Amino acid sequence: MELNNIKTYLAIAIVGSTVGVLYGAIEKDVPRTLTIFFITVYAVIALRFILERRHYKKHKTILASTQFLILPFLIMLMGNYISPIAFTYEIFGITSGGGSFYSPFNLISISLILPVVILSVYFGNYYSGKWPAIAINRKVRKGRKIPFLIHTLYVAIFLLGFFINWQIDFVCLIFVILYIVFIFRYFIVVYAVKSNQQVSVSATRRSTTARSTRSSTSTRRTTSSSASSSRSSSTRTTRPTSTRTTASRTTRSSSVRVDPGIDVRTAKTKTTKKTSTTKSVSKSIFPIGTPKKDEMKCIICYMDFDKKDKRRIILCPNCRYPAHEDEFISWFKTSRLCARCNQTISTRYVNNPKYRISIRIYIEKVIEKL
Repeated sequence: MELNNIKTYLAIAIVGSTVGVLYGAIEKDVPRTLTIFFITVYAVIALRFILERRHYKKHKTILASTQFLILPFLIMLMGNYISPIAFTYEIFGITSGGGSFYSPFNLISISLILPVVILSVYFGNYYSGKWPAIAINRKVRKGRKIPFLIHTLYVAIFLLGFFINWQIDFVCLIFVILYIVFIFRYFIVVYAVKSNQQVSVSATRRSTTARSTRSSTSTRRTTSSSASSSRSSSTRTTRPTSTRTTASRTTRSSSVRVDPGIDVRTAKTKTTKKTSTTKSVSKSIFPIGTPKKDEMKCIICYMDFDKKDKRRIILCPNCRYPAHEDEFISWFKTSRLCARCNQTISTRYVNNPKYRISIRIYIEKVIEKL
């Protein structure tokens, strides 16, 4: 059974939900039932996160995807609201204001440490510039504003729940504190440093311009004095020799002049470009690079191809990796980037694809020959 398949996720969800419902109906214990539901959803989201990250690393695509932010946050959000009421062995709890504020730390809180670490590392990479972009529906968005807005939205959801029932998980409280630290470090401190640097650079520019004006005035004075002295010391006999030398120089330079004619180099470069393009635009259906047999799956659903399947395959015009025709067309309605190489695909190619082939022929001509 394929791990990265919707049937796998449905199987885990059905088994966990049925166990939770039966336990709640028989024992009538709501905290234990909520704990079973939390474990089930945690397993499904963790499996999806691991497989999606493995796929991104395998194809060396953009790691800065919103899926890597949404999946850990869903675990944290669910754990934040279940932690105070679920059946868990509480290690300690923080209360203040006569019991109005409560922050527990239990077994669910321990399971939230890993999502907090993942989100902190990812947001730190965005803010520091290690990851200069983020992918939203396979479309790259550069800058730090979008990660900042996503991070702010997450913290706002936690604080909204806190102001409703005055309860927040201890690990989620640490996530909110880290948010404040990130904002202070990468926005306030960096902005202050940049403003100081701009002030210092403007001051140095002013000093350099003042020095350059002073030096230019001094050089003008020296040149004017030297020119006046040279005029007084020059004689009439030196003038014809200077004219002769200039004339001889002009005649020599004019004698070397050649009619440009047709440039042979440009013609060669043009022909080489044409030949290279004709070679690259070959009608081969093999993927570009060094593909392996286990990589020959649909780039959208990641499923193996079956000869009994009567659907056809459309290849990406850039990397020439295969995808089911219906899934390729539905994918193009949401994104114009390839699901594997992240390069743009034109609408003309989608309407009339050059590389379209049946699954049986593709298996016989490509997959079986690898």
